[in-house]
Amino acid sequence: MMSGRYKAAPVLAVCFAAMILSGCHPYGKPSLEEVDPEKSTDFSTLFAQNCRGCHGDNGKYGPGRILNDPLYVAFIPREEIKKVLIYGRPGTAMPAWAQSQGGPLSEKQIDILVSGIKDGWAKPVDLRGTNLPAYSADINAGDATRGKKLFARSCFMCHGPGAPVGVITNATYLQLASDQNVRTSIVIGRPDLRKPMPMPNYMTLNAGHALSDQDVSDIVTYIASLRPAQQILEGAHTKENSDTGENGGVAAGSQGSGNGPGSPDKGQNKGQKHTNSSIQGGTVQGHGPQH
Repeated sequence: MMSGRYKAAPVLAVCFAAMILSGCHPYGKPSLEEVDPEKSTDFSTLFAQNCRGCHGDNGKYGPGRILNDPLYVAFIPREEIKKVLIYGRPGTAMPAWAQSQGGPLSEKQIDILVSGIKDGWAKPVDLRGTNLPAYSADINAGDATRGKKLFARSCFMCHGPGAPVGVITNATYLQLASDQNVRTSIVIGRPDLRKPMPMPNYMTLNAGHALSDQDVSDIVTYIASLRPAQQILEGAHTKENSDTGENGGVAAGSQGSGNGPGSPDKGQNKGQKHTNSSIQGGTVQGHGPQH
């Protein structure tokens, strides 16, 4: 006669086999569908799997630019968010995420991320009676001479030599930051940076008043004029269209991050207008000189 312990053994074996055959998993362990990037259709899950590593939890306080900011969401066009997700930012740590470009995300997943950022994080923004500057502008639209004066009045106290935040007119910074990155930082500021202080946005950068769209373009053109000549020459071959994946390398595979696919005047180019000297778009953002 079998004891109760031995009678229970066949029952346990059957239950264990059924668990394996039915695809059950121990409590607390995620299923393949929950961790498979190709099957995720929830914005929060997609963002956590693919974007959090650079842009932080819920789009804040990561090494890259803050995304969950009402002013930034109002500033960047929907089509630009989608373009960046599809093609990445060539020349930066932002890889291409679309499957068509070697990344892991489907077109549907790209659209979910775009909607989550542009719609889910949008909130009313008080522009204080100002006009929000355009997201992008041709580098030739700016006046470097006027931009130098604006920089001295509005930016030098934080970004001049020996200033508390850091010099942004030297070659090291300008090799990291693109024209679009500089423009975005001027317009949006860096509200996510806490030390030594958050960078204010365009509404107060003009000696406590708002910078106009032309003011922003002039400052960007001045800063771009300080780039090393070789970098300007190389940038002329990629221009603005390189952030669409044209005429520029696209990072894919494991080249990204997360779970992904992965200058005061030095006496040069005074008062000149310049061809775009860098790829429009972000760069390795949030590290030191990116402020």
